[in-house]
Amino acid sequence: MKLSNVLTKERIIINLVGRDKYDVLVKMAQVTRTSEKVTNEADLLKKVIEREKIKSTGIGGGIGIPHAQTSGVMDTIACLGTSEQGIEFNAVDGKPVHLVFLIATKERTDSKYLGLLSRIARLFIDETFKQQVIKSHSPEEIMRLIIEKEKG
Repeated sequence: MKLSNVLTKERIIINLVGRDKYDVLVKMAQVTRTSEKVTNEADLLKKVIEREKIKSTGIGGGIGIPHAQTSGVMDTIACLGTSEQGIEFNAVDGKPVHLVFLIATKERTDSKYLGLLSRIARLFIDETFKQQVIKSHSPEEIMRLIIEKEKG
């Protein structure tokens, strides 16, 4: 599954800011309302926060991938927030995150879900590409970058 299949420009937040990672997650969950696939934003947020409390989804390298399986969505969706200054996310490397990918999928869709998480990690291991996305000034520019990268 390609990231560009589940992320839209309407669900990209440039210069995401928040007091902490939970504040950021609330803002991102609100943005998921732009998708007709989201049927229960409150349940989506609850499940993402529950997952985050078990173990931080800050995977290192400036990336956080909060995620959950929830009955609050009809299909897999993604939301992306960028932050040049960084957000404290309790990441495994102790550094702030600059890219936050909120991923939600319906319950019992493990393979689709895990495939998307690993795809994001593979795409953004490229530091040059990661910096281009972080420094982008519009959701349209980010979508174009991701689509081009996924072609390669």
